[in-house]
Amino acid sequence: MRVSRSALFITAALGWSSVTALPAFAQAPPTGPLVLHIPSSARTAALANAWVAGRDQDVIFHNPAQLIGARSGFDVSLARLGPASTMVSMGSIYTGGKWSATFGWGAQLVGFNADAVAYPYSPDVTRAEGERSGTSALFTVGGAIVYKGFRVGAAAKYVSDIASPAPTVLNPVRINQHMLLADVGVARNLFGGAAAVAFQNIGRHSRDGGVTLPIPRQLAVGWSMVRGAGPFDLGVFTQVAHRKGWTAPAAGVELGYGWIEGYSVMFRAGVRRPETDAEKPVSLGAAFTMDRLTVEYALRLFDSGRSSNGVTLRWR
Repeated sequence: MRVSRSALFITAALGWSSVTALPAFAQAPPTGPLVLHIPSSARTAALANAWVAGRDQDVIFHNPAQLIGARSGFDVSLARLGPASTMVSMGSIYTGGKWSATFGWGAQLVGFNADAVAYPYSPDVTRAEGERSGTSALFTVGGAIVYKGFRVGAAAKYVSDIASPAPTVLNPVRINQHMLLADVGVARNLFGGAAAVAFQNIGRHSRDGGVTLPIPRQLAVGWSMVRGAGPFDLGVFTQVAHRKGWTAPAAGVELGYGWIEGYSVMFRAGVRRPETDAEKPVSLGAAFTMDRLTVEYALRLFDSGRSSNGVTLRWR
C-alpha cells in the first residue's frame, strides 16, 4: 500500500493538531440550532465528525460536493445521546444526468430536555436528565456536478430549535427559532485521496421574541484517503473547521477486514477538539457488513464516565 509523503504529512499534521491546538476559548462560543453540532450517524461520530471530505450519504450534512461518487442507498441512524436525549437521522442519494449530476436529501431530529437551560443550547444539553421538552431539526436537499475535474455542490437546509420548558421551571424561556441556511462545497482528487473545502451554514443570524441565535457559519477544509491492501481496507479522514472565535481540527481512522465477498468488519477511532469541556476528544466505533446491509456503532465519551451510543443501518 503506497501513500505519498505529502499525504502522510497532511494526515499527521491534522491529527496531531487535534490534540495540541491551543484554544482561543476553553469551549466553543454558543451557536445553534443544536442539531448543527450533533454527528449525523454512527460513522461520522466514530470518526470525530471529520466529514468535509467524507465518502458516503452523510456528506449531504457536511459537503454536498462529495455526493459525487458516494454509493446510492438508504441510511437510518439512531443515537442515545443522554438520559433524556435521542437523535434520529436518515438520508439517501440518487445519481444520473449530465456532468455526473448527483442529488441527495437528509433529515435529522434531536430531542432533549431544555428545562432551565441557557440559550443558545450547548451540546452539553443532551446530557441533561428529566423529560424531553425540546426538539432541534434539520432537513436538507442538495446536488453536485463535475466541472473540469472539480466536484462542485450546493445544499439548502431548513433548521429549527423548538422548546417548551415544563411549567414548574422558574422563569421558563420558550424557544421557537426557524431559519434557512445553505452549504457550498468543492472537492478534487489530490495526493492519492480527496481534498475538499466547504462553506457551511451560510445565512443570517436569527432573532425571535427577543432571543438571538448566532449561526455557526464556518469554513471546513479536509482531506481523506481510502486504500486497500489485500483483505484489509484503510480509511483516513481529516478536517479543520474555523468560525469566529473557534478553530477545531479533527481526524479519524478506520481499518476493515473482509474474509469472504460481501462480509466484512470495520474498526474506527477518531480524535478532535471537542466543543465543550464535558466531552472527551476520543471517539470509537465499529461496523459489520453482510451483503447489502451494514450495521454501524459509535461510542462518544464524556466526563464522569458518561457516554453516548449510536447505531446506523445502511442498505445498498
